[in-house]
Amino acid sequence: PHPQSSQVIMSPASSSNNNHQTDGIHTILAERMAEGGGALCNDQNGLCLGYEGSIEASKSGIYTSIVKVASLLDNTIDGSSTSSSAKSNNMKKENNEVPLISIQTEQATLLVKEYGGRTFVFRVPAMDESAGGRDS
Repeated sequence: PHPQSSQVIMSPASSSNNNHQTDGIHTILAERMAEGGGALCNDQNGLCLGYEGSIEASKSGIYTSIVKVASLLDNTIDGSSTSSSAKSNNMKKENNEVPLISIQTEQATLLVKEYGGRTFVFRVPAMDESAGGRDS
């Protein structure tokens, strides 16, 4: 029997090292959430499946709409499409061409992306110039 893709098989020696790395990731995420970061996940219809941190879940459907509209944009270099729009849209779906959308304000940047029929939004607070711009 093969393990499912979400399962991880580790030896006991590497397990403790991985737990230390996971603890570090959780610490960094907790710090970012406390600083105004956030994350949100929607289904394909824009229904919020879950969120955490400083992000407006009441606007979840808007993010899904933005992803759907952005995926219709022409992605050729010169902006001219060589095929009909229906054919182009089918090709984009086959090639999994879904754009990463960045919405920037003075307070934060929102990164919006669709993966596997779900829309994910990450809110990254703007760096405070007086904080010295930490790199972590």
